[in-house]
Amino acid sequence: MTDRPIKFDRNADAKPRLSPLEDLLDLDSKLLSMVARRCRIVQRAARGRQVLDRELEKQLRIGFEQAARQQDLDPRLARQLFPVLNAFGLEPQEARRAADKPFALIPRSEPADIDITGPRSLSRTRMLAVLAAAAGAPMRLSGVVLNDPLVELVKALNQAGAHLSWTADELTSSESQGKAEDSPLRFEDVLVFAGEEPFTLYVLLALALREAGRSKFAGGPNLKFLDLRHLDALLPLLGARLAPMNPRSRGLPARLESGGRMASRLELTPETPPLFAQALALAAWSYPEGLRLALCAEPVAAAGQALALDEALEALNLCQVSARRQGNEYIIPSCRPKIPAAPALPLDPTLSAYLLALPALAGGVARLAGRLELPQHVRDDFETLGLPVNIESGFAESRSDSLTPGAELFMGRQAEYLPLALALAVKAGGGRVLLPLDASARSGAVDLLERLGVEHEVQDEVLVVLPGALKAWEGVWTSPDPHSTLALALLSFLRPGIAIDNPGGLAFLWPRFWSVYNALPLVREQAPAPKEPEKHAVTSRKQRVRV
Repeated sequence: MTDRPIKFDRNADAKPRLSPLEDLLDLDSKLLSMVARRCRIVQRAARGRQVLDRELEKQLRIGFEQAARQQDLDPRLARQLFPVLNAFGLEPQEARRAADKPFALIPRSEPADIDITGPRSLSRTRMLAVLAAAAGAPMRLSGVVLNDPLVELVKALNQAGAHLSWTADELTSSESQGKAEDSPLRFEDVLVFAGEEPFTLYVLLALALREAGRSKFAGGPNLKFLDLRHLDALLPLLGARLAPMNPRSRGLPARLESGGRMASRLELTPETPPLFAQALALAAWSYPEGLRLALCAEPVAAAGQALALDEALEALNLCQVSARRQGNEYIIPSCRPKIPAAPALPLDPTLSAYLLALPALAGGVARLAGRLELPQHVRDDFETLGLPVNIESGFAESRSDSLTPGAELFMGRQAEYLPLALALAVKAGGGRVLLPLDASARSGAVDLLERLGVEHEVQDEVLVVLPGALKAWEGVWTSPDPHSTLALALLSFLRPGIAIDNPGGLAFLWPRFWSVYNALPLVREQAPAPKEPEKHAVTSRKQRVRV
């Protein structure tokens, strides 16, 4: 017998065995702790800028790839991971509320009584802004939804020579100086910051194709990680080439070399983003021979491209460009558009659909002043659910009613309507929601239902919402996207107390929604707070912009 204390072996083999889930959760926690530490070191090295010293970044990349090879990791994936890790320290992080001060969605219990001017079309606003900027024509848009992507678009166009400005609810284009047939936009030897939205980048590229030279584009995290290789099939046919300025990146910053002969007809590929097709249509009137755009042969992709091109045709026709659709081709002639001085904006179909669905969950009535054209599948889904929308020439109205359970909702095919379809299916007591092709939208839909405690099944292209009560909301959640935030606001009438930490994410879509939500049950028109117009500062074209 000895009095020596018993010692336990502290090596790894002596530790109790963990399940793969427990092991991975423990490892992920340590990994993210190291990522946070790396983020702070990168911030110190950047000294307040959004870029590291070029030599430092080069040495970091070489060391990172060497370490990846030593660990026998896929070098291609390692190269993609490196800029993602840097983004944690270099890009401004979205402001979030503290965990102990969440944004709680606790609506009033009285039936809603909404009678306001509805939100104006986001797509029509930005397309008219592009056309007015490219033509250098005066224009004033009233009642615009001034969200972050629109502001980024205006700033990007102004960097290229446009004369756009905005107030709280107006967007103005000033007439350019010079010959009427000349465009004020110039891209050669200019580095334009495109923000976060792919549409802004696509429009800048489509407009820059018109001139010979080299143009440079930078952007935020969304565009840095955007895969632009899908454009390589079309740009050479338009006499251009897009080359990433970082050879290990697929997104921005990138350089566009243009000036070759432009084809007068393009056949879109299944991988062509619909918004890029729309951007080409908006700029095609300024191409030497115009442009004919043929839809791709793949039906699902062609449907998305046709939807975007139909929107472009409406804006072009409004500006007296005789663009038309002929079978599967869209024909845009070479001409000079005539921009209306003060065009009226229709209601935004997506935002209006969320508002018109609110009485189904809160009770009461919603009446929106303005001209509304809901997509046919959305109107059909509303009628199938037993929530008919009365659309007249100057308003749209919906009233509360019980919803039909088990309905098949086709609106979920479009990612922006998917959260709305889920909210209505939950309220109805079950339903079948068709899913979009976008994998991230699908995973976000499943996450939303799981967070709400809604029983569901995934069946091929359909998400089946099963009947059952919502579970009590626990903790704070980060809403995956602005449309999900709108859906959570609707669902809060079924489960008050939903708490999120990023309500400011709606600035990317519709900042004014929270004033409507907080005013319930009685919502009437409110004039926006007065604000001085944003001035367009003319800067030297030789000014250096850091990426």
